[in-house]
Amino acid sequence: MALLRADEVLGEDEAGWLESPAEPAPESQAMNPALSHQPADELVSPFDPQRAGVAPLPDRYELRETEKTRVLLCEEAPRVRVRVDRKFSFSESEARELGERVILLDGAGRFGPMLDNTTKLYNLDHHEGCERLFTLATCEQAMLLVHSGLNLSEGDWTIYANEPDLDTVLAIWVLLNYERVRTLSAAARDVLLPMLRLEGAIDANGSELAGICGLPQVAHEQANERLDWLMRRERAYKSRGLWGSTDPAEFTADVLREVDALIFSSLDFMEYDRLEEVYGHAEIGEGKVAVVCRDGRGIYEVEQLLKKRWGDQLGIVALEKDRRHYTLRRATPLADFLLQTAYDRLNLLDPVVDGRPAGKCWGGSNEIGGSPRPSGTRLSPQELVDVLGVSYRKIDILRQVGHLARAFFLALTLCLAGWSAVLYAPDLIPAWSETTAGLVGWASPVLLGALILSFVFSRRRFWLYGYRGPAGTDWAALAPLAALGGLPLAGQLPSVFPATPAEFAPFAAGVALLAIAVEACFRGLVHGVMILDAPVQRAGGRWFVSRPTVLSAILYGFAGAVAWLPTVVDGPRVLADVGLELGAVAALSTLGGLALGMMRERSLSIWPGAALVFFGAWVGAVLLRFQWGF
Repeated sequence: MALLRADEVLGEDEAGWLESPAEPAPESQAMNPALSHQPADELVSPFDPQRAGVAPLPDRYELRETEKTRVLLCEEAPRVRVRVDRKFSFSESEARELGERVILLDGAGRFGPMLDNTTKLYNLDHHEGCERLFTLATCEQAMLLVHSGLNLSEGDWTIYANEPDLDTVLAIWVLLNYERVRTLSAAARDVLLPMLRLEGAIDANGSELAGICGLPQVAHEQANERLDWLMRRERAYKSRGLWGSTDPAEFTADVLREVDALIFSSLDFMEYDRLEEVYGHAEIGEGKVAVVCRDGRGIYEVEQLLKKRWGDQLGIVALEKDRRHYTLRRATPLADFLLQTAYDRLNLLDPVVDGRPAGKCWGGSNEIGGSPRPSGTRLSPQELVDVLGVSYRKIDILRQVGHLARAFFLALTLCLAGWSAVLYAPDLIPAWSETTAGLVGWASPVLLGALILSFVFSRRRFWLYGYRGPAGTDWAALAPLAALGGLPLAGQLPSVFPATPAEFAPFAAGVALLAIAVEACFRGLVHGVMILDAPVQRAGGRWFVSRPTVLSAILYGFAGAVAWLPTVVDGPRVLADVGLELGAVAALSTLGGLALGMMRERSLSIWPGAALVFFGAWVGAVLLRFQWGF
């Protein structure tokens, strides 16, 4: 069933009725200055924009859609996100699988109240595993948790709620306003605390026992009137049988704004300022975050504003002033992280960085830099958040070993599939010679498998695995060494080439397909699986040999020796000793693989390597044909 907003559920007229109750405020309420630190008539409708002389409060709450979920955010609690879904009901074991820094509210956890300060798991419940008569309701538990020093600015927290009743929404309000709650004015405390006490007593033990909750009669009556006002939406929906159709997250955000209007006045936000939009943040190290945002002001003004929100945690600011054009600023000059680390990762993952020209890339100093000029980036704001987070994430040794094992397994599987297909190729392609059919038979499953797996593991970012046009020309210096990469293919070619054009054309096409399949497998898939584990070269950048290049070259050398076996068995040998010849082929193939890997990184493409493997295969085959040096 689709979830409905207030105006969809009740219609515009009825929704408007909810905003402005027909009944005026009771006379006792209007005459009592202690009822609210705002004018007495505001209790009737504190959100009416037509009220003369009352400055509106800032809207600090936002519902944001992400790839995986929908979250409720508050600008002043940037590290806290709220998820409201009626399906949430976690056992203790399920709750622990949600990760660290989790708060479950009022039935979202199917277990007793819990304060686990080790894993930061808190279950604010008063239903399961407790004596309900003696247990505080969720909103009061939240208040005590905040005043006991819960640090919601350290690490990212997730609050889970299911039913957005008033007890739950008040708990969410307290947690999202954890900083303001600790410094409330006396007038604001006189409004908030009786509301929490009375709502907690009602929710825990019912209205009858709530009459002895400890509030003086006047405070009790005033709190009850405020709670009735906040409950009007929920009661209206339930009376019409529409409560289950309302969007719980939208409803929660609306009530949070209404609580703001009861607790705060515009004077509480005299120094409040906001950015046009904050896209998100990512952890980039111990106690540091990168914040991606959009605003019309300059980077230094935005940096100072963000420091009011984040304090010493602010590490990097990524400011979008014009669409897709970002300025990166390191907000902590003495930090032990460099912007160059982010530039390197962004240049890998941003499809606009194609090396044409080489200067079209993320770059700058380690203090300030920005996106490629003049085109800007093609990364979405959320992708930029994710990339900044990944850039500074430590890759543990087990993850690297896992990627290496995956690369070895994938290469082995594809090569075995190719060698198996060779056995059936002549029967499947009878019109071609056995040699040509064998070449196509080996190359087809390897190339198809490499393309499919590259699409999956790259998360549809084909360019990351080298499927793009080549950039720059400095990689051409490696061409002589890279041609050695064609040596293993030469062992697959016959000593006598097809004599007629009709036979030679498919044969040459088979060799080309074989060269492309080899590069797609080893410099595309195998190299790509490991490309995010360590620094790699880029177009026009400094020269070095990366770890993915070394490991993919070693695997290629091993595969090259295996591919040479038919030559050792059936053809003339270069060396008398079989082991020595296979070792020499493995060494030369590895050397060629190193050059091919460096070319792939500097050109950003597998195609120059495929061309040189094709060329090297022909040269090797010609040498074998004439038995030069045998």
